[in-house]
Amino acid sequence: MRPILVIGVLVLGSASAQSVRDGVGLLRKVEARAKKASNFRAEVVEKSQSAALGTDVSEEVHIAFSSQVPLKMRRENSGDDRTLLVCDGTESFYSGDGLSYYRNPATLHSDCSLPLVSLFRLSDDAVSVSVISKDHVVLAQGDRACTVVRAEWRPPTGATVVRTMCIDPEWDLILRDVTVTETAKMRISVTSTFLSYESNPKFSSNTFHFVPSANMREAKAP
Repeated sequence: MRPILVIGVLVLGSASAQSVRDGVGLLRKVEARAKKASNFRAEVVEKSQSAALGTDVSEEVHIAFSSQVPLKMRRENSGDDRTLLVCDGTESFYSGDGLSYYRNPATLHSDCSLPLVSLFRLSDDAVSVSVISKDHVVLAQGDRACTVVRAEWRPPTGATVVRTMCIDPEWDLILRDVTVTETAKMRISVTSTFLSYESNPKFSSNTFHFVPSANMREAKAP
């Protein structure tokens, strides 16, 4: 399964404008809050589009997360990707096709550890960060106001990476993240938007319990 939203602490040697300081401050607050969040439930929709060498491919994936740190989590995809990962605290169960699944020990070094901060990853070499506008995102809990932060990177590969993030200043959460990666030969756009979010929810007893369907079989790792 692929990662979604990305965030982290930015280090800018020439960050002097107030808008830049505000943008960096918002991102630092997001990371700090996310590091403290041990239990959460969220639903995210990820839309991606890639264009290269005359091809144009679009995907849309809905992702439902439930996480109880350290080793209980459930990540269930629907749409163009239908993978499922469930960790019950002792074992993990992964299915990529709905027909078979793999069973493995649940460890801190596996995908079973899903703190909120793991959804947000960002390198620390941005060439610019700024607050550019105000916006809003409609969640299941209602309409949420957010501050739009734009950040740009120019990695050694020659690509340009621009991310436009709509950050809820009350929840310190990136509600919408648009990442555009461009080179001379390709353009990849990924938009991740929260549909719902709940901190410290009460999970039902079967949230982290994996029950294979009647037509699923257990597969052995090669």
